[in-house]
Amino acid sequence: MTKAVHSTEEDKYVTATLNPKERPNRLMVDDTTNDDNSVVALSQQKMDELELFDGDTVLLKGKKRCETICIVLADDTCPNDHIRMNRVVQNNLRVYSSDIVSIEVCQDIKRGKRIYVLPIDDSVQGIAGNLLEVYLKPYFVGAYRPIKTGDVFVARAIMRTVEFKVIETDPSPYCIVAPDTVIHCEGDPTKREEEEVSLSAIDYDGAGGLENVKQEIQEVLQYSVEHPEKIRKFGMIPTRAVLFYGPPGCGKTLLVKAIANEYRMNFIRISGPELLTMWFSESEANVRDIFGKARQVAPCVLFLDDLDSIAKSRNGSFGDGGAADRVINQILTEIDGMSAKKNVFIIGATNRPDIIDSAFLRPGRFDHLIYIPLPDEKSRLDILKITLRKSPVAKDVDMQHLSTITNGFSGADLTEICQRVCKLAIRELIGKEINEGKEQQRNGQTATDSNEPEDLVPEIRRDHFEEALKFARRSVSDNDIRKYEMFTQTLQQPRDFGRQFHFSDQQTLQGTDRSGGYRENCDDDDLYN
Repeated sequence: MTKAVHSTEEDKYVTATLNPKERPNRLMVDDTTNDDNSVVALSQQKMDELELFDGDTVLLKGKKRCETICIVLADDTCPNDHIRMNRVVQNNLRVYSSDIVSIEVCQDIKRGKRIYVLPIDDSVQGIAGNLLEVYLKPYFVGAYRPIKTGDVFVARAIMRTVEFKVIETDPSPYCIVAPDTVIHCEGDPTKREEEEVSLSAIDYDGAGGLENVKQEIQEVLQYSVEHPEKIRKFGMIPTRAVLFYGPPGCGKTLLVKAIANEYRMNFIRISGPELLTMWFSESEANVRDIFGKARQVAPCVLFLDDLDSIAKSRNGSFGDGGAADRVINQILTEIDGMSAKKNVFIIGATNRPDIIDSAFLRPGRFDHLIYIPLPDEKSRLDILKITLRKSPVAKDVDMQHLSTITNGFSGADLTEICQRVCKLAIRELIGKEINEGKEQQRNGQTATDSNEPEDLVPEIRRDHFEEALKFARRSVSDNDIRKYEMFTQTLQQPRDFGRQFHFSDQQTLQGTDRSGGYRENCDDDDLYN
């Protein structure tokens, strides 16, 4: 019998390989012709095996800890170990056809008191009128649809389709939308790039190299995302802000996007100069709005790019009327006021860590600094392969040799080489097609005379790479690298204090408690006694 899932349960489930004998609730995804966003279909045999009935509400779990709620119906044409769902449900689970999902009965789902949804901006362009009356009420009326916070659904009316995102439900995180459920949709449409991590977005596998950095940031986030009970056990305050620093073009922005997609978190990116305005107090309001939006769509990665442009040392900020100082103070206030209960991770990126105001690097703020170095040989090989993974490359092109001779090149430099290689192949192909067309005209032939046109440039050859490398250049000098390495060494220098510290083998325990004997001295520092 399938296990009942309770809304207070904090365990996270990971999709496993299909094994019908040992895990009957692991099913393979099939596309369906039924376009209902709230319905999935199983075979009657599988429903009997899982003790499910038509109309039961089930909890589906897909990739990267994604979950959604649906109604299950029997379909005799569905294979026994398969589950049919439409594209909207697949998107909410971050799966495709032939992927594996798990299904569990959800017995404690309650009728919703109220829900809050917002349309996605690019789906409502050119639409005027009351979205609640035209789209939402017809979609929900009499259907008793289950919805979950974070899901996206599609509503159709008057030959148009609008996508909505579920921002909040009461009770949370899921409920049944009944006739007496209040539907709120006030507010500006939400931006797709801020609210959704696309299925085609970059992930850890698509961010070439940086294996050590991935491991480090994975540990920082996993403690908070996957092991919150261990954090509570030891009374730890989870890391909320991380600073990436390193040469330009080494994958800082790419890695942040990969993090958001890997952990299925919403992603908000803001560049430092975008926060500054010429109007008094408006810059601080921009900061408050950005952090407020991040809290609203948590779990969220808030990415502050070009942090050095607004977080410079406050020792010499003259001529700006103090605007930069006020922005710095507001950012620090927002970071300090970020509740540990809100899964908002702040990641800053800078090419100039030496000019960042020291207040940003204090404990509890950007106290976790991660150096993003130039890619090593293995990372360069990964970058070349990933960049050209969709390109037809000749088998005699030695990628390993390319990664060896490009020592000192950044990820952006390598990507530029790959782009130039593709342009050379395209230029050759277009030139040959033009010449072939002229030759056919001279011979009185037409393009339809040939049943199977010849592929004039079937793949990218070695000579394309040789020509592209003539224009290759490094964007990061050796002097720049030395500056970053010196800054890193400065951070890693051991402090004199505590170098020789050890607990003595024999401790005097008389008059002490588990606080190490310091509690009895607390009264000396208590200003109120």
